[in-house]
Amino acid sequence: MAGKDYLWRGTAYGGAFRILAVEATQAAQQARDLHDLSPINALLMGKMLSAAAMLSLDLKAPGSEVSLRLDGSGPLSGALAICASSRALRCYAFNPRLYLDDPGENFQPVKQLGNGTLSVIRSAPDKRPTSGYTSLVSGELAQNLAHYYEQSEQIPTAVNLGVLIDKDASIKAAGGFIIQQLPAAPAEIAEELIAKLARTPNVSDLMDMGLSLRDILERFMFDSADFELLPVHSVRYECNCSKDRFARALILLSVGELEDMHAGIDPVCHFCTSTYHFSGGEIAALIAAKEHRA
Repeated sequence: MAGKDYLWRGTAYGGAFRILAVEATQAAQQARDLHDLSPINALLMGKMLSAAAMLSLDLKAPGSEVSLRLDGSGPLSGALAICASSRALRCYAFNPRLYLDDPGENFQPVKQLGNGTLSVIRSAPDKRPTSGYTSLVSGELAQNLAHYYEQSEQIPTAVNLGVLIDKDASIKAAGGFIIQQLPAAPAEIAEELIAKLARTPNVSDLMDMGLSLRDILERFMFDSADFELLPVHSVRYECNCSKDRFARALILLSVGELEDMHAGIDPVCHFCTSTYHFSGGEIAALIAAKEHRA
């Protein structure tokens, strides 16, 4: 699995705790390259892609997706990361090239979001999407995701997310893990794991040192405890856009809006920056199809 992004799933203490983990270095690098992300956005998107990938492990139906969205009043504005049941990831940042004059501020994405929300939206074919959200709290994205689980889904959760950027702005490592306390888990072990998490270095730094996710979890969180972690899915950055998808979106517009595009348009995908050209004739055909349906 060297060179590939991968999702892992496991248990500890006889199944009393659930473990999710991900290596997302390649996806984070592709997002940085596609969107020409500034350092603060590269950090945020790498963590969001890692989190969305782990959240996808709860998807059941083929064609379903989970979205992790951040919205804020600060200069960073927010971002969206999506993982499909096929483990295809995509994302975009709302202010992708933001750079702050104080170098240290560029390593604090949640601070630069200001007041805002973290939302988790799950969708499946032919079903109404379900969503939950929580207000942003101070700290890292990992702390906000743990807060979301505890507030919106009542699941005690520990989260470690990390992205390490090299001097040439490439992504050296990106990944993370989630540990969730199940109903039968002993409270004293849960408290012990919280204390261990506080002492655990950033997961991306440990990955860069050559430690695998299993090494990290075994060495820093579970020691010699009953512990199992297995690879379950490869993950990748892959957009699902196409000209046909754009056409289906365009035909939902009013005739007047389409007529304003009579000279043709070149819409750009938010997630992969692909451009699709629609000529004036194609716009006219969409108008005709819309009027035929009316």
